[in-house]
Amino acid sequence: MAKNLTEEKIKYLLFLYDRKTHPLSVTAAAKSCGVAKSTFSRTLSTFFEMGYVAEPGKTMLSPDGEKAARALRQEVDQMKEWLQSEIFLQGDLLEEEARRTVCALSTDTRKKLYSRHRLSIFFASLKSVTEIPGDRLCFQLPDGEYEFAFSIYKVWKEEAQLSMADQGFFHPGLLRIQEGKGEVFLKIREVEQDSRVRGMRMRGQVDSLSCLIHGVSRPCGCREDAFVFPIQPLDFFYREEERILQASVEMEFTCSVGPMHMPKSRARMIMIFK
Repeated sequence: MAKNLTEEKIKYLLFLYDRKTHPLSVTAAAKSCGVAKSTFSRTLSTFFEMGYVAEPGKTMLSPDGEKAARALRQEVDQMKEWLQSEIFLQGDLLEEEARRTVCALSTDTRKKLYSRHRLSIFFASLKSVTEIPGDRLCFQLPDGEYEFAFSIYKVWKEEAQLSMADQGFFHPGLLRIQEGKGEVFLKIREVEQDSRVRGMRMRGQVDSLSCLIHGVSRPCGCREDAFVFPIQPLDFFYREEERILQASVEMEFTCSVGPMHMPKSRARMIMIFK
């Protein structure tokens, strides 16, 4: 989102964006916004300094201005949808309150709010559905980022025991949906442990990660300091009473501790969306 913009300037920038195909004169734009021509002219000067209008004293946005305004329009529209759904706000105040709320909340908070809202709508649409293939989930969930809780357990244990790999990633995990494709991002975290043998504190991290899909090991890619794998081959299960969407995947991983490289281990990751 554009930085250093007050709610008032966001209002004016969106006004110009919404009328980009038919730019108004400064006088007409000021009148439509209900402000003095001098006030709107000062705003245009600020926009020109920021590179948001093509010429000084003109109301036509530059390519950078259109890009910033497009992102703001998307943010404000998402906030309007949330305000309508959660507090039933309607009418003339909706746009204004959406702009104010966008300004008041941090980017991370807004992302979490939109994500929870989209998940809530998705859960409401499932009704009697209990199992969802990953490829179908990618098309049913709107594009965006979704945080999820996860735990990584040792396999072949009678009682559930967390694997060392559970500490090797930052929690929560992230699911990114874009154009019908979904990818899980597990951000790599360095771990410190006391060595029983050497009597010193040693550092280590997960070096490689593969997912076992139908018995076939598929190496995970590495991007943005995270291991990445697609969700299309996974099966998800929905529990309506608890409003929880869950999936599991078996993994193979290797890790290094100090100068030592540990042998390949196997674990199972449980992912929970709620």
